[in-house]
Amino acid sequence: MEMLNQQALKNFSKIFYNSTRANEKEALTYWHLVEKMGFPSFQNEEWHYTPLKKILTSKYQLTNNKFHNIQSKNFKNIGITNLDGWRIVLIDGYFIPTLSSDDFFPYQINMNDMIKNFPIPILNNDIFLYLTESLSVQPLLIKLGSNQIVEKPLYILNITSGSNSKYYINTSHYRYHLEIEANSKAQVIEHFISLNDKPHLTGSRLTANISENSFLNHIKFSFENEKSFHFSHNDFVARENSNIRSIGIFIGSKLSRNHTSVNLQGRGSTFFLNSLLLPKNDQIIDIRTYLEHNEPFCNSNQLHKSIVLDDSKAIFNGIIKVSQKAVNISANMKNNNLLLGEKAEVYTKPQLEIYADDVKCTHAATVGGIDIEQLFYLCSRGIHSQDAKHIIMVAFTCEISESIHNDAIKNAVKKIVQKCFI
Repeated sequence: MEMLNQQALKNFSKIFYNSTRANEKEALTYWHLVEKMGFPSFQNEEWHYTPLKKILTSKYQLTNNKFHNIQSKNFKNIGITNLDGWRIVLIDGYFIPTLSSDDFFPYQINMNDMIKNFPIPILNNDIFLYLTESLSVQPLLIKLGSNQIVEKPLYILNITSGSNSKYYINTSHYRYHLEIEANSKAQVIEHFISLNDKPHLTGSRLTANISENSFLNHIKFSFENEKSFHFSHNDFVARENSNIRSIGIFIGSKLSRNHTSVNLQGRGSTFFLNSLLLPKNDQIIDIRTYLEHNEPFCNSNQLHKSIVLDDSKAIFNGIIKVSQKAVNISANMKNNNLLLGEKAEVYTKPQLEIYADDVKCTHAATVGGIDIEQLFYLCSRGIHSQDAKHIIMVAFTCEISESIHNDAIKNAVKKIVQKCFI
């Protein structure tokens, strides 16, 4: 395994030093962290259920900007097409003007070739985070000024292409930073899809700073093809009396690992996080959350659900850390799993670290199959057993899909979820 790790590191080293980012100070700093950390071994507890052998034995290449002048008519049906809002399209990490909105006002969108002055990670323990910081070709800085109430969503569509090469797999990396100033409201959607059915490795990183009295509604969809690998890291920092809602839905990738790290730095801030995992066949979806309560009178609530089919695997690891001065807070974390495959697996590990008194913290996890009484009730009403199972599975997901407030997005998600069970 150590030899594989070294070979993979050598491969990515060649990619980095041949990239446009190799001479940038910040990217070079992150690359040195990649070299220092190295890829994890199977014995590493944090990676024990997320095998990397297939990833480490593959050879990768960065894609070039071949799609820069692509015609919009060839992509008119890609993504969520009936969404009333602003649209940013990136292919293989590059901004595509011909597929994106002409004007983003009141948002300010800056396309950069560097990550200077972007915030440092809340957690510094993942090599794929450093890879994305090193290899993202066109980071985006997205700003919303103070006193801006924006009801329409900012839709970021990320399209990754697979290579036709017999020897190399494409790797593409996406990096954004959101700066939401005081007394404002924003809705941002990240949507990841594959351009074709070829294998590829996607890395993404979102950081968000939400100023006092502001609201962010964030949604992430990861719907890449069944040969893809996806590694993402989202960091949220909440200031005084701010409110953040984040929803993640993960379907499709052969291996997907997604981190959400949160720092409640402002008194009276609120954070809600929901996620839905739908692995099937031999897919693996790994969800990790880390939330710090650092100020009094903050609230957080997490609900993570998965339906695990066939020989697939779902992993959840969540940590809530309450600092000594974070009194009068409420923190709840729940992970519910529907285990339906004979060889399917679920690993769940919710954790609390509490260093303060006068707090309300709960965590729970459940793993089980379809309720026999529910199935019997539906069948007794003349519904075929397979249809009855389908109804129960869709109902299980509704708590997550119904938390999406935009009807166009909600309906699109429901259609995609229902197709997973056919």
